[in-house]
Amino acid sequence: MPCPLFLPASPLGDFSRAPMPLGNAYGGECAADPGALIPIDTLRRCCNPGYARENCARAAQSEADAARFMIKSDSDGQINVSWSLERNHHPVAVGTVTFPAADCVAPIERQARAYLDSYLRSKGRA
Repeated sequence: MPCPLFLPASPLGDFSRAPMPLGNAYGGECAADPGALIPIDTLRRCCNPGYARENCARAAQSEADAARFMIKSDSDGQINVSWSLERNHHPVAVGTVTFPAADCVAPIERQARAYLDSYLRSKGRA
């Protein structure tokens, strides 16, 4: 359940023994402050696992505090990734992104793409 403001860019080395919501730990940017360097400790405690409202001033300003993903379907060259934005463990928005998608610009689309990439790696299809 990454922070809804997190813009994952690329998988990082294994800095956590715990499973990561996007399948891997990612480096990236914050949509609230694009281009700003995110310290590795913040990536570990806030961006990747979400629910960072108490530990990150940027996350405290977001309506949602985590995003959740699930592969809805995988057939005929299309993969549907369902998503849910949550606040206090309750959904505030839901949707689906179908891949291949044209552009993944919004944070939820970028996170869905990162989740899909981890899924494809786990299936040996990356």
